[in-house]
Amino acid sequence: MLSICFFSCSDFLDKKGSSVLAVPETVKDLRAMLDHETEINRYYPALAEMGSDDYYIPYTTLVSRPQSEQLIYSWQREEERIDMSSWGLPYRVIMISNMVLEALERGVEGPASEKKILEGEAYFVRALAYWYLAQVFCLPYDERTSHKDLGLPLRVSSDMNETYDRSSVEEAYRLIVDGMKKAIEQLPENTVYKTQPTKTAAYGALARVFLSMEKYDEANQMAAEALKRYDKLLDYNLVNVSAKLPFEIFHEEVVYYGATSNGLLLSESRARIPAGLFDLYDENDLRKQIFFNSNNINDIIFKGYYAGKAGSFFAGIATDELYLIRAECEVRLGELNTGLSLLNRLIETRWKKGMFVPYRASNEEEALVVVLKERRKQLIKRGLRWPDLRRLNKDPRFAQTLVREIDTGSEVQRFQLEPNAVQYVYPIPYPVLELYKYEQNPI
Repeated sequence: MLSICFFSCSDFLDKKGSSVLAVPETVKDLRAMLDHETEINRYYPALAEMGSDDYYIPYTTLVSRPQSEQLIYSWQREEERIDMSSWGLPYRVIMISNMVLEALERGVEGPASEKKILEGEAYFVRALAYWYLAQVFCLPYDERTSHKDLGLPLRVSSDMNETYDRSSVEEAYRLIVDGMKKAIEQLPENTVYKTQPTKTAAYGALARVFLSMEKYDEANQMAAEALKRYDKLLDYNLVNVSAKLPFEIFHEEVVYYGATSNGLLLSESRARIPAGLFDLYDENDLRKQIFFNSNNINDIIFKGYYAGKAGSFFAGIATDELYLIRAECEVRLGELNTGLSLLNRLIETRWKKGMFVPYRASNEEEALVVVLKERRKQLIKRGLRWPDLRRLNKDPRFAQTLVREIDTGSEVQRFQLEPNAVQYVYPIPYPVLELYKYEQNPI
């Protein structure tokens, strides 16, 4: 388990013929490291989705899974409610990005223009990895308490023998925000491959970060900057609703590609969509056919993966999310008409032509209810429902108690997740605690 978490550098770096080299000496070496899609674009923590209410697991499937997954699914207050890869894989990406930054600081062969881009990419992927870790292993950002809330070990060196204490949440978010701002300065406007970040992607990622911090003015500004550069939306009327996987892997809305193949409970063979979520969609809403399918026993199955391939969730940046961020922020900032106009522009492309009636609202709360409902309906399997629940639970108007009912055949077991409960922060895996003596999150 420790090897999964800490990934001994030797095996990873000693493969001379692979995409990463023992000692990166040239820009070409660093490009190979950051272009390794499996490492850089498909590592995102399954825990960012596993606790959400956007799926359920049939009992016969659940009891066949490891105990840790059963505890995660039922939100039980146990130290074994862990997933090692949700800690280890992001820290592997952080290690790679630190290696790139160190090599650039040390001085490697290659054009200065390419070094600048590589530096921006390293800052981007490191900041995004830390943001995902914060959604899983830290309390939600709260300006009043973040200076004392437990954060993360903020590794800024690739030396795995170097120890770091847990930071505060405030320090963790400062590193994330500063990293994204540095990425914006260094990244190009465009790239050939959507697996490589651009300025648009960094603005979009920073909008996501500020939204999770409830800094709505800043989130709105960042999303606007991203959409100023790229604002294409798919017309769902042109999507094949009967396709097994309706979206192409690098389709028009994708700004930056990120996904995870670590399905665990979330894989399409196990996870089912709750009827209450499915029923949120109108019959003229094309998402009802594009996002979902049914199996031979009429269970509802998700198929609308924005990654273009089945997995646990799409973690990249896409324009639909940016429209939703702007819509919510504009409403929260008192600009109801602007917010709803942005929302209507997006949602009109999701409905059968001529059938959508634009949303209207007479006050902020009414408009927010509409925006947040559409946010949930659009961003399924995107690793964002969990951060949204954590953020919105602090507002009594939108706080929710989640319920899972597990029918064993002889009884129905009922589990609840109360707003702001300690289970919204996962335990740090015990091998990590044992090695580094970190303070554990409340159980």
